[in-house]
Amino acid sequence: MTFMVNHNRLKIVWLASFILLLTASLSKGSDSSTAFGVDIIFHIGIYTILSAVPLVVFRKRFIAFMLTLGVAPLGFFFEFLHGTITGYGFKMLDAFFNNVGITLGVIIGVILRAKKHFETENDDSTSP
Repeated sequence: MTFMVNHNRLKIVWLASFILLLTASLSKGSDSSTAFGVDIIFHIGIYTILSAVPLVVFRKRFIAFMLTLGVAPLGFFFEFLHGTITGYGFKMLDAFFNNVGITLGVIIGVILRAKKHFETENDDSTSP
């Protein structure tokens, strides 16, 4: 039961992160050069969540990995969209930090997925 509740919470966190990213991409906001440290944390954090959660939540490996791999082109699209709307232009450094977040998310997601797999496997082997 708690396993399902955690999955539902993770889905809500993923959806909230996606909405926050979409809102930030469509708003004027500030130029990333004026909020450099906060901007880096935002890019890495959001994309870590967006790429890690599908690997943890979805049981079918193919779906989980396809959703996670889809985050990278989505990041470039949102950077292009933000640059076009705000007039700041495409920021390669922001796209780089998006991909740092995606890489971290994949690492975290794969570790959590493997941990869950081995815990389930150990539970099955100890059952009478």
